[in-house]
Amino acid sequence: MNIKNELEKSIPPSIKLSENEKANIMEKLHQSHPSKYQWKPLMVAILAVFMIVISVIPTIQNMKESLSPYTFSMATPDEQEEVQLEDDQTQEPLPALTDEVKKQYYEQYLKIIEDAMALKSGLIIGVSPIEKFEDDHWITPEEFEKDVYSWIEQHLITERKMNEMMLINPEPVIISSDGSTTKKTYLYFPDLIRTIEVTGDFETQYSTSYNRQMFSSVQNVSTKLVKTQNGDWKQTSFKTDLIDAGRSISIQIDGIFELNNTQFEKRFTIEFSCDEYGKIY
Repeated sequence: MNIKNELEKSIPPSIKLSENEKANIMEKLHQSHPSKYQWKPLMVAILAVFMIVISVIPTIQNMKESLSPYTFSMATPDEQEEVQLEDDQTQEPLPALTDEVKKQYYEQYLKIIEDAMALKSGLIIGVSPIEKFEDDHWITPEEFEKDVYSWIEQHLITERKMNEMMLINPEPVIISSDGSTTKKTYLYFPDLIRTIEVTGDFETQYSTSYNRQMFSSVQNVSTKLVKTQNGDWKQTSFKTDLIDAGRSISIQIDGIFELNNTQFEKRFTIEFSCDEYGKIY
């Protein structure tokens, strides 16, 4: 497969962090450690679909000339890292596959992607149509599954590191006049950081066993994207769990982030705690 030609047709420009986001992150952290990822031929095909889906910016044609056909850019919180798209020289090529075996492999690829997307990591993963597969694209379903989940794992690791940086100096929790409590968290999509405000209506009660206030219930949980950032966020569900014997509450939230008519399903977890007097933070 001519990787250069394929990518020249498909690779879009990266979505960049805003200057405010860059300044905020650089204020919190001065150094970082770039990482490199190696990609197998099949993942190049997946990447092409992935990058087409996440970017529908009208200026793509004007910027294409400035991009290297062998790399794509992903903006990490404080710098841009280049991911090299090259054949994995250590992978043994598969023997010639019959059309029936290719069809079986492809169906397994689709099932693996379906299961991976159900994790709602914030990534959009796709695969090229089977008729566009070259002989060197085919790998075993086991290897394909390993690659897909490795990709997701690296994305979530980047998100965790980004959250750690953004929360070095966390913004204060806000207690509204109606008693609701709001705190911020940060979601990471490819080349995007978005700030989500999570608001909960919590109730606490005194526990004689622990001689302190503990969470007793949650009446409602709502989320919204901060007004200064592009895109739309819609919460689809939430569920709560009392942890640490009721001293804290864990909230799992599902939602959809939309930008440029592209939707990303996202699931994240946030925790609220209360002190012995019932103050929530």
